[in-house]
Amino acid sequence: MQEILSKKILGKRIKSLRLEKAYAQVDVANFLNLSRSNYSQIELGNQYPTFNTLCALSRHYNKSYEWLLHGEEKTPEPPVVLPVASLMNELETTLKNFSSCLEKLENELQSIKIKIAVS
Repeated sequence: MQEILSKKILGKRIKSLRLEKAYAQVDVANFLNLSRSNYSQIELGNQYPTFNTLCALSRHYNKSYEWLLHGEEKTPEPPVVLPVASLMNELETTLKNFSSCLEKLENELQSIKIKIAVS
């Protein structure tokens, strides 16, 4: 089960990104269109950033939401790849069924054409 997101941990993570880039709080606050004190409260862990603030931070620091919120990147699961032989068999079966349906349709159309001609 996922742990409850801690404001303190999130604030520390955001602060560490700022310090890595050697930005002043006022510069980041201006970039985010926040007051410096409001931004400071986020870094101190006294308040959560808004969705828009998180979005701007993730784009600016080139980090994912997963990393900002949980400190780790979610690794995508590899796609399921069926063996080629299995795909070929499935395709062949589908084409046979399609061909059969086309034959039935052609026969029905021929019988309708004959009925119309006899009438």
